[in-house]
Amino acid sequence: MRTPQNPSGWLTLLLLIGCSGSPAKDDTASLAGLCPTLEGFSIAGDAIPGESVVLEALGSLENAELGWEVSSGSLEAADRLATWTLEESLAVYGADEATVSVTASAPDCDVAVWEEVLEVDHPEAHRVLVIYNPSVDDSETVAQYYADFREVPETHLCGIETEADTTLDGEDLSAFIADLGECLDAVGPHVQVLLPVYGVPYKVSGRISDIAGNGSVPTTSLDALLFLGTAADEVSSAIYNPLYQEGSSSESEYAPYQPIGDLLASAEVEFGVPLFLVARMDGVDADAAMDLVDRAQEAQALADADALEGIVYVDGRYGDTEPTTDDFGTYESGEWNMWGTRRIFEDLALYDVVWDGDSAEFGTEPAPTDCPDALYYAGWYSYNNYNDAFTWAPGAVAGHLDSCSACDIRGSTSWSANALQKGITATFGAVGEPYVAGMPEYDQFFLYLLQGANYAEAAYESTVIGLWMMAWIGDPLYRPYPDG
Repeated sequence: MRTPQNPSGWLTLLLLIGCSGSPAKDDTASLAGLCPTLEGFSIAGDAIPGESVVLEALGSLENAELGWEVSSGSLEAADRLATWTLEESLAVYGADEATVSVTASAPDCDVAVWEEVLEVDHPEAHRVLVIYNPSVDDSETVAQYYADFREVPETHLCGIETEADTTLDGEDLSAFIADLGECLDAVGPHVQVLLPVYGVPYKVSGRISDIAGNGSVPTTSLDALLFLGTAADEVSSAIYNPLYQEGSSSESEYAPYQPIGDLLASAEVEFGVPLFLVARMDGVDADAAMDLVDRAQEAQALADADALEGIVYVDGRYGDTEPTTDDFGTYESGEWNMWGTRRIFEDLALYDVVWDGDSAEFGTEPAPTDCPDALYYAGWYSYNNYNDAFTWAPGAVAGHLDSCSACDIRGSTSWSANALQKGITATFGAVGEPYVAGMPEYDQFFLYLLQGANYAEAAYESTVIGLWMMAWIGDPLYRPYPDG
């Protein structure tokens, strides 16, 4: 927990948990002001596991003997001052509490007690591991650039050397995962987000069987496999994503967004290994990836000021009548995702919503050919294609449902690659044929952003199938609506 400081550098804690201050046994001593009075204590520093805060007892304590106690960690005390080093094992999945108390005693006086419960947590950026490829020029530069923006600790930069920068051969996955494990062990168990940057492969071949059951083993998303962290080397098939929150587009019923810590804790119990959210900062080259960092910084500043502005564009495919069915993995379910997205934003009434139900996409007549100030977009379907119809507003997030929307995120044809080059803040897509089932539930994804999720949380809580085809490009910590 980051504790605000007053100009003197100290914060007086005002919460009195328990304090005894009955009249002193020796009235003369009491009248002379010799009995100690505790007025709390101040704290300097951030209550982060493994780090230290400095406490100072406040009050009339000139004649007092002070005693300090903490519920965990270690303590070095010298009269009014105490340095408290917090236990490293705290706050693995979310905030924990730790208690500190001080007593003041003197002859012929009652003992005065002050106790405070402190919230201990890792800053969100301390839960990120940034992965770069030392074999690729400027990959580490991109990693450092992002780390500087989000204040990710220097020790959280992880270099994994590989000759491949786009597609990792399945036989090389074991070495990649072993290096990743060393980085995770060095940082600690509180890491929840893996962030590969430009230069790190985003696809892997020969590892995951096709979910259609046709016997093929297609090239899939390396980022998707990293969901399992060090256990990624042991899997050969896609899985049901345990972080997914149930929802129904046709019924407009969705489980609400949940902060990811509790979900990850439950999933580790189920799987026996920690799981990770994965999103990357990438682009056609290192400069483009750093431009993406700049756009994320601008977007977060606008979001924190409640100043995101723009238009929502939703592109259906089957006309202006809702589909009659919503069976998982069908084209109808894909269309319902668009209808659900439309409903959510229309009900919100915060932005103008432009809907097109024609089979033609935005940018192709008779659909609108120009989409200015695009803040959010969901739509489908043209294969491995981008219509240059959008002018992306700062903070824009969008995804196009097609089977090759992120086949080459550094290339010239796929939707996500072009959106990145045209100035989008975050986008997502499939690196290979995902089937409709392998794509996220678009309406839930946008709903969770609106409810306060960051980009990575919304991504994983809205995607049914894990270890498959999805790649998420953009700052995982980008939170468009911090207050929901």
